[in-house]
Amino acid sequence: MKEQKPGYCTLCRSRCGSLNTVENEKLVAVEPLPGHPTGGALCAKGRAAPEIADSPRRLTRPLRRTRPKDDPDPGWTEVTWDEALDDIARRMREIADAHGPQAVAFAATTPSGTPMVDSIDWVERLVRAFGSPNLLYAVENCGWHKDYAHELTFGADIGAPDYDAADLIILWGHNPARTWLAQATRIADARRRGARVVVIDPKRGGSGQQCDLWLGVRPGSDAALALGALRHLIHERSHDEDFVRSWTNAPYLVDLATGRLVRSAELPGH
Repeated sequence: MKEQKPGYCTLCRSRCGSLNTVENEKLVAVEPLPGHPTGGALCAKGRAAPEIADSPRRLTRPLRRTRPKDDPDPGWTEVTWDEALDDIARRMREIADAHGPQAVAFAATTPSGTPMVDSIDWVERLVRAFGSPNLLYAVENCGWHKDYAHELTFGADIGAPDYDAADLIILWGHNPARTWLAQATRIADARRRGARVVVIDPKRGGSGQQCDLWLGVRPGSDAALALGALRHLIHERSHDEDFVRSWTNAPYLVDLATGRLVRSAELPGH
């Protein structure tokens, strides 16, 4: 018996709407789900869900190592979920009682591009409730600056783009047509509404083929382009001077000997 079940793909944070074909209790096909907010398209990974779910290499039960870690044969043996969870909890508690919860480190795969996206909040809650400050994330090179660098620099994450109200959308090193289809759909809607799209990327494939202006910069030349754009804004006086003076460090003086910003105490007469 074959039936189609509406749902969403869990393989990344886009959670694209999907129409899932199930035959004899087996997932055999995944297609976009029209009408779903993120159901306009599915990437190759989403369409490969049947292959992933039915892979003979997929682990569906816990395995316990029975031989030392330096043994070429781990000696995996199958155990129940209750056995695995009880064993892990016991070991965690023993370490915490002997050395404190900070002696335990947790690791989680990226929530951006894996099914961990629907579980990461619970993992973080477990880590905090346990009392450990140690949580290691596996984060993509393209995601670290977005998720962490901005927050470490400015105290807040990068936020969400307001594509629905934008007149100009700049995709700088970002290729949602290849990596984030939900955003690509919103950008396409904005462009049909009249917004202009500029893509800055050495490669044109993907979003660079669906834009009004593609700037194919050489790898490593982004800083030169950014400085040139800043010079043009200042020269044409088309920047928001009040905002720049109040909310950025652009008007600060720089000590050329150290490369650091000059503080008032370092100026003559202070």
